[in-house]
Amino acid sequence: MKDFINLIKENAKNSPQTIAVIDRDRKITYSEFLALVNSISHHLVSTLKPRIAFDLSQSIESYALIVATLNVGGTFCPLNPEAPIERKRQILSEFAPDFIVVDSKHKELELKPEKAILISELLSNHTKPKISINHSDDDTIYIIYTSGTSGNPKGVKICRKALNKFLEWSIPTYGANEQDVWGQFSLLSFDLSIVDIFTCLCSGSTLYAMNDMNAKKYRPANEIEKQKITIWHSIPSAVEFMIKNEKSKTHDFSSLRLMSFCGETLQKHHVEFLFGKKHDLTIFNTYGPTEGTLFCTWQELKSKTYLEYFHHSMSIGKPIPGWNLQLKKTDEYEGSEIILYGEYIGKGYLGPVNDSKFKAIKVKGDNVESFETGDIVNTENGNLFFSCRKDRQVKIKGYRVELDEIDLRIREFLNLPCVTLVWNEILYSFIETNKNIPVGELRQFLKTKLELYKIPNGFHAIDEIPRNQNHKVNVDSLIKKLP
Repeated sequence: MKDFINLIKENAKNSPQTIAVIDRDRKITYSEFLALVNSISHHLVSTLKPRIAFDLSQSIESYALIVATLNVGGTFCPLNPEAPIERKRQILSEFAPDFIVVDSKHKELELKPEKAILISELLSNHTKPKISINHSDDDTIYIIYTSGTSGNPKGVKICRKALNKFLEWSIPTYGANEQDVWGQFSLLSFDLSIVDIFTCLCSGSTLYAMNDMNAKKYRPANEIEKQKITIWHSIPSAVEFMIKNEKSKTHDFSSLRLMSFCGETLQKHHVEFLFGKKHDLTIFNTYGPTEGTLFCTWQELKSKTYLEYFHHSMSIGKPIPGWNLQLKKTDEYEGSEIILYGEYIGKGYLGPVNDSKFKAIKVKGDNVESFETGDIVNTENGNLFFSCRKDRQVKIKGYRVELDEIDLRIREFLNLPCVTLVWNEILYSFIETNKNIPVGELRQFLKTKLELYKIPNGFHAIDEIPRNQNHKVNVDSLIKKLP
């Protein structure tokens, strides 16, 4: 198993003129990118195993900073540029970085001025020899914060061997090469970005930084066409944006050969839209919490066979090599909770966390590290299908109600994005449409699928379901829209 740093250096040596990153109107070759990595490395190497926090958008410089930090044996922690300042300060207090890299004087003053440094100050040229540092497989290389059920940020620790093991699978499976342009959709504070950056740069492909927030949300289909993206990786909600794009203009998806999704449930209408755009497209549906290291299961979908992997939603597939699943039956749900275990899952949370679900379990007589995901799945014809989150189960007047089940049935009837929530023990569903909702017909359909206490009190049409910086549903914003 080669280390990811060595793979990037080999690409710079063997294909120096291949474009490594496209950042709006700027392009940088692999040779130039490695020189930038080396320059930043010389600034960081004076601190032993530096801890680097950064508040940056996707860019040539931020990618180089990430690689340079790991090149010198450090640990990085990305902040979400759109997050409230108090959340950033809370993370910085716990992570205790040696440096906080920012892209503006304003952020320098807003965070910790004594530790903040402008990214531009790390880019001066160096003529010193190349840095060579021995790395340990068990070193923590990055910490990404996830809110979890409590809403309090929790820093997940991921070690070097886990990323290398993932890349050992992802590089040949995605089959990226010098001809590919990889659309890097996710913010750097979202761990899907790690999949993009390292699978792409270790494969010698071109990484396209999708850092225009308006283009990302409102014109993703245009980005695919304009940049001739061949590999796309994002949450499934991005497909909803593409479907909206198509209503005003037909876009050319002929460059695409592979689309990969994670972070949400991939729906049948997403897949059918994409296969309608390109019949010979390959789609990967993947699953995995941040605590499991990137993602840990995958299912390949083709236009001729995808229905074999459909049951209310698309199958999340089977484990990738090195990751293991245990399905734990529970009396509360129809289905089983996924327990991840093995040596490549996260190494727990940073600092004291009272609700840690990292535990040692017995497998074939041995103690192994595990993580209780809180994700409930069902098995149909040997395939795994996501059912609901344990933290999306609520109690209303003594009844257990799974909000994901209600959403599933509404989508089944309307084929529209929707979100159900509970407020003051009353169920409300928001449905993304600019047309009138056939409430009577919808209620009659739901009565054939759900118990009466699960049928929402109100159905509200909304032009656009509000989403957070990672494009996941912003429930707090929906609550504010309630009558």
